[in-house]
Amino acid sequence: MTDNNEIFEELKGIECATDTLLERVTDVLERYSPNGEYQIVTEEDDDFIHDNIRVYSAFSEDETAPSISIVVQEGLDHYVAKVVDAYELE
Repeated sequence: MTDNNEIFEELKGIECATDTLLERVTDVLERYSPNGEYQIVTEEDDDFIHDNIRVYSAFSEDETAPSISIVVQEGLDHYVAKVVDAYELE
């Protein structure tokens, strides 16, 4: 079994065009959890709007795979997105 920290570190290495972000995140998650598809939803949080921060939650159909929160910072032009943190949801 893969250490969750390995997943989080790989996620934190993602920096790409905003329109490809969810696809890149899903590719990483499903590589570590081949038995289930991940669903990713955006969490709306008004506290982060001015900082260009978006928070996503990823949930797997595979109950052994972790549910993950992914914190993304978008560039001022919203063209580039970078994962700045990822951690397991409790």
